[in-house]
Amino acid sequence: MIPAARFAAALLPAAALAAAIVACSSPSSGIPVATLWEEHCQRCHGADGRGIAAQRALAPRVDLTASPMVRNGDRGLIFQRIAYGYATMPGFAHKLERGDIEDLARHVMALGGR
Repeated sequence: MIPAARFAAALLPAAALAAAIVACSSPSSGIPVATLWEEHCQRCHGADGRGIAAQRALAPRVDLTASPMVRNGDRGLIFQRIAYGYATMPGFAHKLERGDIEDLARHVMALGGR
């Protein structure tokens, strides 16, 4: 086998694995997470996740950077809160694709430095 053909043959398993991973991932709208955040989260949580000052006075939980679940890296609980809501926060499972909620959960984790 010539070197170029050997290289191409070596890439086939990697390409097949990448295609399988994409096919198995949760459905997503394809909307960038920054846009999802702006449309669904920023009004209460602010651009940086610290919350709008007026909101923090009424509901301290809007500051995601101070949240124990974010600090502890509990992505499952963050996903659940985004999907189904908590206290005064509405759920978004009926509005967003599962992949979008997963993207937002990762975004929230990044706000907390995770």
